[in-house]
Amino acid sequence: MPRIAAAWMHRKGGVHDMAFTNGRGPRLHHIAYWVPTALNIIHLCDLMASTGYLANMERGPGRHGISNAFFLYVRDPDGHRTELYTSDYLTVDPDFEPIRWSLRDPRRQTLWGTPAPRTWFEEGSVFPGVPVKPPVHDLKPVIAD
Repeated sequence: MPRIAAAWMHRKGGVHDMAFTNGRGPRLHHIAYWVPTALNIIHLCDLMASTGYLANMERGPGRHGISNAFFLYVRDPDGHRTELYTSDYLTVDPDFEPIRWSLRDPRRQTLWGTPAPRTWFEEGSVFPGVPVKPPVHDLKPVIAD
């Protein structure tokens, strides 16, 4: 029986609003916000760099392979991961079946941009009062060190 290593969930018509991934947890990997254009993300990069928040950029900008979304991941002051993305596909049909991707599918990789840092795979927002357990899967991700 196949096991789930990650789940991207949505309430609106975008690809996702939140993501849960394998790792010590249960844990929230990130919340996501759709923005109208890539220029919105570039503007945020400029703003973060000019106001002293450059260290809060965790990953990106880059382009995802599966959704083709232009993305940036940042950490808020409490350490929670947030994705801003654009140029993806819509999932507005309520009968739309979940898409399953294999961890071995090369389309799952980042189309361009630097590989994810170690924190990407090892950190997430845990839930207060819920015991943290070891990862379900023993994955060997490609990490930017």
